[in-house]
Formats: sequence, C-alpha cells, structure tokens
Amino acid sequence: MSNESAFISYYDEQTQQIKFCVVQRAHVQSAIDRALSIPVPPDAPENSDTPITDEDARKLGSMAMLCHTKAHPELRARMQVTIEAPLVWTQVKPSAK
Repeated sequence: MSNESAFISYYDEQTQQIKFCVVQRAHVQSAIDRALSIPVPPDAPENSDTPITDEDARKLGSMAMLCHTKAHPELRARMQVTIEAPLVWTQVKPSAK
C-alpha cells in the first residue's frame, strides 16, 4: 500500500472554494476504515472489471461537491449540476420511537 493515494475534497471557508488534494493513503487509512465507501461505478460487484465511464466520473464529481452542501448550505445556490432526482434541502427529522 506504500504507493497508494487517496483523494480528499474539502471546503475552504476563507476562499469559499471546494478544493481537493491527493495524499498518501497510509496517512488517512484509519479515517477510511471508519467511513462508508462507495465503489465506482456504484453498482459494480467486488473484483469487477466493469468499465468506469465518463458518466461515472461526472457522478463522482457531483457527489464529492454536493457532500459539502450539508455543512455549508451557502454552496447550494452555486451548485448547477444535473442530478438524477431533485434534492430536498430540508432537514429530515428522526422518527419518534
């Protein structure tokens, strides 16, 4: 794993920009181990040789940017990406048990 890398996107509040960096995977492996990971393409089985298409790349980029809108709602008006289903920006209340 010494040559493996990880792509990280983040929102820089000072510049109001979404930025990304590439770091050695070993430096962030413990965070990866605790995170939900989604394969690309999302419906590909493990150990698959399913092609990764332009559409898969577009969806991944959109997901990476949209993830930042939860913590930074000011980004919502700037998002001009086409997605499969409309987003509902209101917060979902937990069900009462």
